[in-house]
Amino acid sequence: MDECPHVSPISLDDIQEPDDSEDVKVDEVRVINLSLGEALDGRAASALQRQRLSRTVGIVGPNEAGKTSLVASVYDLLQEGTIGDFGFAGSSTLIGFEKICHDARVSSRRGKPHTERTSAGADVTFFHLDLCSRVGEIVSLFIGDRSGEDYLAAADDLANAEAFYELRRADVVTVLVNGEHLVSSEQRHEAVAATQQIVEALVEASAFRKGCCLAIVLTKEDIVVASKESARVDRDFQALLDAIKERHSSHFGRIEQFIVAASPQDSTKVKRGNGVDQLSRFWLEASILPNPIPRSMPQSSRMIDLLGSTDETIT
Repeated sequence: MDECPHVSPISLDDIQEPDDSEDVKVDEVRVINLSLGEALDGRAASALQRQRLSRTVGIVGPNEAGKTSLVASVYDLLQEGTIGDFGFAGSSTLIGFEKICHDARVSSRRGKPHTERTSAGADVTFFHLDLCSRVGEIVSLFIGDRSGEDYLAAADDLANAEAFYELRRADVVTVLVNGEHLVSSEQRHEAVAATQQIVEALVEASAFRKGCCLAIVLTKEDIVVASKESARVDRDFQALLDAIKERHSSHFGRIEQFIVAASPQDSTKVKRGNGVDQLSRFWLEASILPNPIPRSMPQSSRMIDLLGSTDETIT
């Protein structure tokens, strides 16, 4: 360094102090709130529903009927292709979907498919899917997830149904019937009775919107098919469906039946997700019929204005 002709000594006096009087301009930072990807609470789901056309599905059923497995199966089907005319277009609950799907996949290294049960007493959550039709229309699908124990409690006390706002906003209510229980001689009568009691209680408590659609779904088709009692199960399920239609057809816009195998233990006889695509199409295509608006009697003293039927309705 001593030999370099360009080196000159620098003292502390040569260092210029910063001028604090000058305003320092700081670029405005734009904050973007990112979704955590978990299942949504009611407020977050409502905010998304206001953004575009949406469908809300409420899933009702006793414990171990297969509610969570059904939700996971819908998500898995969309990874393989379209559901009817609809394909996957996005989701704000991808982490939530992956959590409920993991234990049913080979990567979990489980011997049999497994799905965690929804905790009793927990607030309802919603899984969200954006689906795109062939003409480019985006429909948001929201699937409610609540413990089966909570729905059973409504059969004992109608006041418990007051908290089921996911059913009151549902376009389609899906009631699950455990196929494994219908196979069992000891459990079949209780399974049928419990389903009828749940539907009866929720209708009486006005938990369903008038005119919404109802899907009655027999789950665990793989166990039914492998059983020697499959014919009897079909008869029991049909009798249950007929009983619900007879008592409540006036309350619902449509009542349809489905048989699914969302997460079969043996996929050699029934493939995973069998029947779920038909049910999913029903969720997307079913719509609530508008309630007719009664035509009010005109208030006039002129006879010409009073002509016409008072029971005429506008649809």
